[in-house]
Amino acid sequence: MKQIIKKIKKLGFRLGVKKLIGYEAIFSCAFCKREKGAELYTGADSREKEFMVLPHSEKYWYADPLLYEKDGKEVVFLERVDRKTGRGCIACADLSKGQWTEPVPVIEESFHMSFPMCFTWGRELYMMPETEMSGQLNLYRCTQFPYGWEKAGEFLRGVKLVDSIILEQDENKILFLASEYKKDDDFYTRFHEYEMEKADGTIFCRDMGRKNEDYALNARTAGPMIEDKGRLIPLQRSTSGIYGYSIQFTRYEENLTGNFHGKLLGKTEKELLPGDIRIKGRKLIGVHTYSQSAHYEMIDIQYLVFNKNKWRRKRK
Repeated sequence: MKQIIKKIKKLGFRLGVKKLIGYEAIFSCAFCKREKGAELYTGADSREKEFMVLPHSEKYWYADPLLYEKDGKEVVFLERVDRKTGRGCIACADLSKGQWTEPVPVIEESFHMSFPMCFTWGRELYMMPETEMSGQLNLYRCTQFPYGWEKAGEFLRGVKLVDSIILEQDENKILFLASEYKKDDDFYTRFHEYEMEKADGTIFCRDMGRKNEDYALNARTAGPMIEDKGRLIPLQRSTSGIYGYSIQFTRYEENLTGNFHGKLLGKTEKELLPGDIRIKGRKLIGVHTYSQSAHYEMIDIQYLVFNKNKWRRKRK
């Protein structure tokens, strides 16, 4: 009973009671048409935007959707989680016709994967997904867009980092920002940098170290940098009871490889809250990833569904 009361206090009374009587949290993804000048990070009223939701199933739920356009094809790479095993793989859905298609697995490993961040380097397309459960960074190269991928390298063994994004890039080097989480509570994270360099056809990786000493509930990246009247970094903010409660769109104002003096980023321009998004039939309790293309804005969402078999299933 003490454990139940403790959990309810952490979640908050209403959410805690709902989970106690049989509701469970579901993650999925949703996109809307992008309106230039009225994007979700601008402060424009988002409640009238029409979102198309990727349905979850008994077998899978989805998260970390990152849009990518190439050769006239618009796709989203995302995390597909097997609800039975809890392990995620990287899947891809074609959005070229403006509607959801069934996500197809494109990279599967024996460990959990998520946050499939793609980038072009030279003439090649790469992906740096979160592979923290493998205890290293795993880099993949696209062999046939968007479904063919091969491993291009394994780096920084023993360094556990999540949700990498690009801060700076030139022809030979890329500076990445990622996060490391607190061992006893993975809601709390702090920033960490690393750098990749190409030389004579070989890719090298250099650990640049952590960028702040203190862990926080809003020190985890939530999507690629946004170039729009300056540069914004989406950051995920959790609460003590909800992982990925909101997205803070925060100014990136300096090269973070310089000396750190207690303030990593600039002003938060907009915080996207669950209540800012209206989706018929779903009351959101969290939103924690954002990406955009020329045509769409994409988020992942967390909401509750009632499962009459929740406790029966857990007793088995």
